[in-house]
Amino acid sequence: SIVIRRLGRVPRLLAAAPDYLARRGLPREPADLGEHDMLVYNLAHDPYSLRLKRGSVAKTIRIRAALDSNDGQIIRQAALAGLGILIQPLYIIHEDIAAGRLVPVMEEWRLPLLTMNVAYQNRERLPMKIRVFTDFLIRQVKARSPKGMWAP
Repeated sequence: SIVIRRLGRVPRLLAAAPDYLARRGLPREPADLGEHDMLVYNLAHDPYSLRLKRGSVAKTIRIRAALDSNDGQIIRQAALAGLGILIQPLYIIHEDIAAGRLVPVMEEWRLPLLTMNVAYQNRERLPMKIRVFTDFLIRQVKARSPKGMWAP
């Protein structure tokens, strides 16, 4: 009895603080992530498997978490403190990347996109305020997001 409307799809990135990368080195291939401290959002679907794709090459690797949490901001703060490499949607870390506090790693390897939805209770006669708000939310989020935030 729930209606779900897609807001959009957002890239997920691997990123770390410059000081972490200076200490531990830059991973170049998926297998290199096994040598790094990973900061994992544990409410993701299968959070300890990364499905990465580069062109037509796809790899799935298992990772170990140096820290895992059900709060994306805790993961972000740990990365900013130089504790490891995080896996987060661009909307959480784009300001940190723009400011140089976090650096994307292995950018040529793509993670599956994260789908963002708006959900509301299904009613036979949906109140106009729900319809208007949902349309407004979709327009505003896209209009106010930095360029490149939403996948085509």
